[in-house]
Amino acid sequence: MKMKFVAALMLMGSAGLLGAVQLSAEPIAIAERLPEKLRTFLKKEMLLLAEAGRTMETALAEGDSKTVEKLAAQMHESFILKQELTTMDLRELKATAGEDFVVRDKAFHAMADELSRAAKAKDTEKQQVLFDRMVRACASCHAAYAPKASVLE
Repeated sequence: MKMKFVAALMLMGSAGLLGAVQLSAEPIAIAERLPEKLRTFLKKEMLLLAEAGRTMETALAEGDSKTVEKLAAQMHESFILKQELTTMDLRELKATAGEDFVVRDKAFHAMADELSRAAKAKDTEKQQVLFDRMVRACASCHAAYAPKASVLE
């Protein structure tokens, strides 16, 4: 399972290289068009999410619901649109990355919240299902928005 997560993270890449305004056969990263503040913010968030995901994968394998609950809650709370972004930052992000990116980001963080609740309930089967869905969501989003990005940068 660890290799599956690492492979998905490699597909995900760092948030500093997010996006394509329009999806095409060969997506184009939008990092160059994002203001420095947004690039830095997104990169930091993605690196934290990747680190938490790796730790969470180990916790899931060990049946450590308490750690999964804590990390999933942190993932939910790192929701980019609820943090330091101003209205102007959000407009720039939507204009550059597109509404689909924002929708994907919201859905990912909603899954993290659901995972946190499943962990609190100690529902190990649901935790695994939700974690797998989150990894697939990450890989899908990064395939569309940052196909060449590496999370290890």
